[in-house]
Amino acid sequence: MKNIKNQNIESNQYIQTLIDNFPFMVWLKDVNSRILVANSAYANMVGVASSAELIGKTDFDFFPPDLAQEYVDGDKKAMLSTSPSAVTVPIKNSDGEYYWIESYKSAVVVNGKVAGSLGYARDVTANIQKEHEYRSIVENSSNCIAKYNSDCQRIFLNNANSSFYEVPASSLIGKTPSQYPGGVSALALEESIRQVFESGENQHVAFRLTTKNGKHKIMDTVLTAEFNAIHEVKAVIAIGQDMTQAYENLDRINNLAYFDSITKLPNRISLLEVLERCIQQSQQSDSSFAFLMLDLDGFKAVNDLLGHAEGDLLLYEMARRIERSVRPTDTVARLGGDEFAIVLTGVQDAKNAGTVSKKILEAIKQPILIRGTELFISASIGIVVCPDHSNDVSDIVKYSDIAMYKAKKHGRNNYQFYSSDLSQTTIERIDIERALRTALQNDEFLLHYQPQIDLKTEKIVGVEALLRWNRNHSEMIPPNRFIGIAEDSGFIIEIGEWIMQTAFKDAVRWNTGRAQPISVAINLSSRQFIHNNLLNSIKHLLKKTHCNPAWITLEITESLLLNDNLHIRKTLKSLDSLGFRISLDDFGTGYSALSYLNKFPVSEIKIDQSFVQGIADNNDHRLIVQAIISMAKSLGKELVAEGVETAEQAKYLLDCDCKVVQGFYFSKPKPFDEIDM
Repeated sequence: MKNIKNQNIESNQYIQTLIDNFPFMVWLKDVNSRILVANSAYANMVGVASSAELIGKTDFDFFPPDLAQEYVDGDKKAMLSTSPSAVTVPIKNSDGEYYWIESYKSAVVVNGKVAGSLGYARDVTANIQKEHEYRSIVENSSNCIAKYNSDCQRIFLNNANSSFYEVPASSLIGKTPSQYPGGVSALALEESIRQVFESGENQHVAFRLTTKNGKHKIMDTVLTAEFNAIHEVKAVIAIGQDMTQAYENLDRINNLAYFDSITKLPNRISLLEVLERCIQQSQQSDSSFAFLMLDLDGFKAVNDLLGHAEGDLLLYEMARRIERSVRPTDTVARLGGDEFAIVLTGVQDAKNAGTVSKKILEAIKQPILIRGTELFISASIGIVVCPDHSNDVSDIVKYSDIAMYKAKKHGRNNYQFYSSDLSQTTIERIDIERALRTALQNDEFLLHYQPQIDLKTEKIVGVEALLRWNRNHSEMIPPNRFIGIAEDSGFIIEIGEWIMQTAFKDAVRWNTGRAQPISVAINLSSRQFIHNNLLNSIKHLLKKTHCNPAWITLEITESLLLNDNLHIRKTLKSLDSLGFRISLDDFGTGYSALSYLNKFPVSEIKIDQSFVQGIADNNDHRLIVQAIISMAKSLGKELVAEGVETAEQAKYLLDCDCKVVQGFYFSKPKPFDEIDM
């Protein structure tokens, strides 16, 4: 008997040792929820020294009343059940800290009668915190997250996902994409979900949606598999990004890159791509196409008269008229300014391009009302039939340009075909005129300065500003090749303003703080001079650059004085009163300028280089130079001789009392920084 008792005691010790070594709490209670057995983990949790101190106690002895009652109610529920019950409940330890436990309870049945309850619990605080954090991350993520079962039904989705669909989550849970929202894109998404279930490999889907209010949306989605313990796909997780705004931005960027903002037509970049495709197609199918370059006649005058806003309205209307004059398969583009281009595909006969051009010209010349002002516009069109003349894009554009300028030379409001028999001189002239249109914007012009020397002191007393053109920043074009063209085309007016502004700035740099200032001579062309805004333009530039007019000499030609009119006289007098010196350039090459010298405020005469260069061996030239010098002195005019290339010429001029000269003998024209003052 004693042995049996010892064995029971020993057995109980073994059991206690066993449950004490469990990593979680274990207990046995009677039907009144009094503790009969508990392990050390339970004792540590409630803050007692050993599990023996728990015997006979209830949860009310250790926990707050509300928690204790919850635990006792759980005991009763377990004792009434035939299967274990599991709950996750909060618990408060001896330090007063709350955490979460996962508790499992079941009834203890002895001889068919419920004798109490058995329970164990483990700390799941860390897991629950991770779960809460995970759920918070998922719920609050800006990504659209959803979970699909093997039937492609949504079994979870976060707030961002339901917001994307613009419907409550309840409208989506349990439904497949084909059930809601339906459509081709939803069917494609559903098929991709099935593929993930079959292969376990990720899928990438661009899902498109049209909401109830008609808004178009797009979601960039990655579908990834969720595996079970034996690596079977148990669900598919979809993580998507709402790319609607990004795609809209891409559309805007594409429009900015490939379309003109004013006319909404394709721009130059887009047009060149169309040209490349047409060339490829013509080579593959032996077909022809026509390229038309169109320039509006007199558009600049409209801009100057009404302003740029009205000019933009005019461009928009012209674009629509051109579009209506061609087929939907043809391409109309705006190249910039008042230039348009048209690509006519499938041209069987060159005459067809002419017929379309007539139709366009007729549409353009119809009157147009812009904010109450009726305008009449015409156009000039150049046509190149391809691939007859070239299969190179740059050649095609160049040839159409040449043909278009040919149309302008024929009186405007007409079209001309490009032909290879155009003279090289004509082609070069058109090419230069074309390039001059953008030379200013591309910063291709520069000024060189040729020093003017006082022969007695051999010091620089002035410089003449001379224009240079570095075309495309790679080719220096001599002035004799482009100045005349700039005059004829009218570009000289804008170029002249640039020359004055640059020379004024350089005059300030040279003369600020200088005791004996040097004079900077600037050539004014007749066309530029007659321009009505010249005086106002010069006043504006003086104010802008802070230049002193006394530092500037304005050079005019004899031909300007031959146009004796009140406007020229008033302008010259105004410039003289501002403090400018007026110089008569190339003196002696005209016809009757002598009779006008006293009518105009001319303070300086420049002896033309053609006379200077002949004084060494031509007696007539020597006499002419002597006469000019004598006349200038008698009229009180200063003198400058240009084109001095030898010491003999310089000595002769000094002997004749012409003190100031310029020419290669002393210095060729140089950039500002190379002039040694």
